[in-house]
Formats: sequence, structure tokens, C-alpha cells
Amino acid sequence: MLVLPVGKTLGPGDLTLMVRDENNLPATPVSLNYTIFRLEEGGTQSLASEPMKVPLQQELGLYYVAMTIPSSWAEGAYRIAWNLQQTATTPEVTVTEDFSVLVLRPEAGSIEAPSVLMAKRLRTTEKVAEIIMQVRMLLSDTNPDRNYHFRPPTAGKVVAGYTTRVGFIWEDETILRLLKLTVAQINTANPKNIYSFTVETIDENWAQAAALGAAAKCLTSEAARWIADEFGYSLNGVSLDLEKSTKYQGLGQQYSEEFKEWMVPLTANRPTSRGLRQNKWLR
Repeated sequence: MLVLPVGKTLGPGDLTLMVRDENNLPATPVSLNYTIFRLEEGGTQSLASEPMKVPLQQELGLYYVAMTIPSSWAEGAYRIAWNLQQTATTPEVTVTEDFSVLVLRPEAGSIEAPSVLMAKRLRTTEKVAEIIMQVRMLLSDTNPDRNYHFRPPTAGKVVAGYTTRVGFIWEDETILRLLKLTVAQINTANPKNIYSFTVETIDENWAQAAALGAAAKCLTSEAARWIADEFGYSLNGVSLDLEKSTKYQGLGQQYSEEFKEWMVPLTANRPTSRGLRQNKWLR
């Protein structure tokens, strides 16, 4: 569940809604508004925001709530209800998302990692989404329902304790942050030349190399996460070992070596020649 601290200014990536048409393409609805409710004990809810507020549009089909979490909001669970009418001939539907509000006091030391709540969520644009998808292709993390049969389900679509899907291994924001790190490595790889690419401005060849480097970092970070969950035991001749970190490390190392080899020709200074133009006939 999304956790938002009091005083946080919301923007793209926080409370958002993607609107798509029947062809699964981004679309502009006839009408769209939202209302935020406080979830009370006993299952009741009370109004927390002005009703039927109009969101801001980030790009085609993508809308977000632009507000600052008020200091008057108490800690607890909240719900945003999006009221959407796709076309003039379709009925209005309501889409809800639950989130929680937290009163953040970093100086009190009561929060283990306040940076997780205070840091701004990174913005994903259409160009960045293409690079993220290339990373996902390298990681085979494009279709969880098809590819992951033994991973535990996420709570995204849980009804009465059951779920209809499993989740992606890597979130977009995780991949995007590792892409930024990879682009910074490429920019400074050649000591004789410093580049100034960003994930937004990088060209196609550099973007493909950055995707390979980010994929290696994703695998390494996932290996680090699995190390904490590994265990093994042997009882009455029956042994069980849960050990997955080396698998991620092995593939991550392979991608990392390919990325390092690619960086040498990618960032190399290439000699060029210039000619001096002059009149065809000299007097």
C-alpha cells in the first residue's frame, strides 16, 4: 500500500490513473474526477477532500492528483475514488485505490527509513518507458502471469484472501533509478571526455547499452535481497535448501561483463578530419 507522509507534495507517480481505450491505448476520457475519503473503524468512510476534484494530466491517458497532504489529516487509511466516463455513450465507473497517511517526524527517530517516504517518486515518460521495457526484456520481467508460477502473489488484486495475479519482480522506479546510475557511469567512463546524457536525452545506441547495465544491477540487487531469505536444513535424511542469490549473481555478472566490454567502444574518442575550403582557382 502506498504510504504518503503529511506535508508531502504529490505529483506524477504518486496517486495516478492511466486511462486506456478498448485497444489498450492511452486515451482521453469524456470526464474524470476524484474524491478522497478517510476510512474509519467499522468500515465507514468520511469525506477527506473536496468532492469531484479534477486531476492534472501528465501526458495522454495519464492523470495524477496535484495536492499537498494536509497537516489536518490524521494518520490512518484513506481511499481515493476515481469517477471515470470513457466516452459519451458509456456509463460512469468508479475505480478506487487505498493508501495510508503517516505523520513523519524524522528528528524523533521513530521512522527507520524516512528517506523512503520523503524522496520524490521518479517520473516515467514515454521515452523512458521504452528503455525500461528493454531492461524488462533482458530480465524476462514483462508478463508475470505467464512467466512466474511459483512466486508469491502480490496484494494488488486480492479478494477474500485470493488473488488473480502475481506481480512484477522489479518496479519501474527501481529500474529507473538503476538506469540513472548506469547513464552516470557511461558519462564518466572515458577519462578524456565527459558526457552529459540523461535517461531522457540519451540516444538509441547509448540507451541500449544503459539498459544492459541496468539489467545487471537489477539482478545484483535482487541477489542481495534473496541473501537475507536463504536457509537450509536437513532432518531425518530430508534436506531442503532455499538458495537463489547465486543464480541472480551469475546472470548479473554475465550482463555486467557485456556492459563493460560495450562501454569501451561506446565512449571512445574517435578521430575526425576536417578540410579547408578555398576558391577553386587562386589568383
